[in-house]
Amino acid sequence: MESLAFSPLLCQNYSMTILTIPITFDKSHLITIGEKLYSESIELIRELVNNAYDADATSVRVTIAEDEIIVQDNGSGMDEQGLRQYFNIGSTEKRQHNRSPKFNRIRIGEFGIGKFATLAACGRFEVTSRKDNFAATVTFDKEEWEQSNNHWHLPMRLEAPEILKTNGTTVKLNKLYKKFKLDDVERRILEGVPIKAEHFEVYLNNKKISARFLAGQRIPVFEGSEYGIISGELILVSNTNFIVGGPGIEIKVKGVTIKRDLFGMEINFPQLNLLTGEIHADFLPITSDRTGFIKDSPGYHEFNKVMRGVLQRVLHDIKYWQKQKEKKKNRRIVNATVDKVLNALKKNPELASLIGLPVSPEEEKQKTEGEILPKKPRVKRTPAQKRMVSKILGPSAVVARLKIGKKGISCQLDHFGQDSPESYTESNIIYINLDHPLYVREAKNRERLIVNVARLLTQELTLLKNPKNARQAFDTQSKLLKDTLIDTTP
Repeated sequence: MESLAFSPLLCQNYSMTILTIPITFDKSHLITIGEKLYSESIELIRELVNNAYDADATSVRVTIAEDEIIVQDNGSGMDEQGLRQYFNIGSTEKRQHNRSPKFNRIRIGEFGIGKFATLAACGRFEVTSRKDNFAATVTFDKEEWEQSNNHWHLPMRLEAPEILKTNGTTVKLNKLYKKFKLDDVERRILEGVPIKAEHFEVYLNNKKISARFLAGQRIPVFEGSEYGIISGELILVSNTNFIVGGPGIEIKVKGVTIKRDLFGMEINFPQLNLLTGEIHADFLPITSDRTGFIKDSPGYHEFNKVMRGVLQRVLHDIKYWQKQKEKKKNRRIVNATVDKVLNALKKNPELASLIGLPVSPEEEKQKTEGEILPKKPRVKRTPAQKRMVSKILGPSAVVARLKIGKKGISCQLDHFGQDSPESYTESNIIYINLDHPLYVREAKNRERLIVNVARLLTQELTLLKNPKNARQAFDTQSKLLKDTLIDTTP
């Protein structure tokens, strides 16, 4: 334990003596920092890879074995002064020189304590580094460190530079007491390392880690603020299962994901859970463990305000895309159902006759030339039915045409409200209500939805001929619906 002490000072202004007390720091706290600073021990791999990125490495190889983890890079390496700086607790070196010399990368490290994250998973780690004609290995053994109460020095063994083929650094972790799954390590590297940066590759057990392509609607973001640029790309997916790591936008600082966030808006707008992507805001202040932001800072307040505005605009687009998706789905359903009904009518001419539809051009000609069609009885409509008919082709409307001979009947699916009828016929248009609770319930399953649309379509068709004779209409519907739903596939 080291201490600082000062001589007593005489304060002449107040005629009193001011004493001083020593400031002490117990070296065992370094162990506590390593074990408690990071919420997950897997963070140590992210930290080691990011150190390689800061050192201008173009290749980093992570090897995870049963009893050892090795992280090897081909960066600039460290000489004796560099190694001393590496083990300087809370070093400000990277903040003072925040750009790498070769590739001019924005350096990720800030606090100089990330290396101690290794202590959360192992009892011993070695750092071997070469820079030109200097090479050495420094060993940190937790057990030896704790036993030597007043000893603050780490052993450094000089190496022959030619043994190490190129400049670079290798960190070996031994005495592991935590296991790592390769899938978890890969996910953390993808999130916590600037994997898309130029001249930078990361390999995990000899497999190159590449950024995953996620299919979906892509929304570019580029916003200015008084603190810096906010840019990136949001992706709207069709299913949350496609999002690795769970819903949310990856908020990145210097290419590293700090956290996923939807800024609390997902509570009132659950459709935002289909949103992922990444947003870069290098000006954001982060916590020392790199797992969150300093939320009471002006920069974060501005960022939060801008992003909530972005999500409000995105919500409008999401609603539009969801309507288009619903429209395509309904169009496929009604077209498939209409085809089934047509096939049933063609196979059963007597059913077509019962509902007043000819099945051939000859019948149509005979019908129009040989008889005077009676006027259809006027049906009194309810207010809900009137609203339904008066609404013509809304933005989500789907229209399909059922044509028998020269006579055609249209089927229109649209939003008419929960209180409107399930279906209704006006003239030669059959309306089906997308908002009716039964339709909404059956829409969750494609086959059940086809049955439901077939039921409504055959119901309205059979009521066309004689709407007052319900029994005859239902008997005809039963026969037509049966043939519509029978699988006629050979």
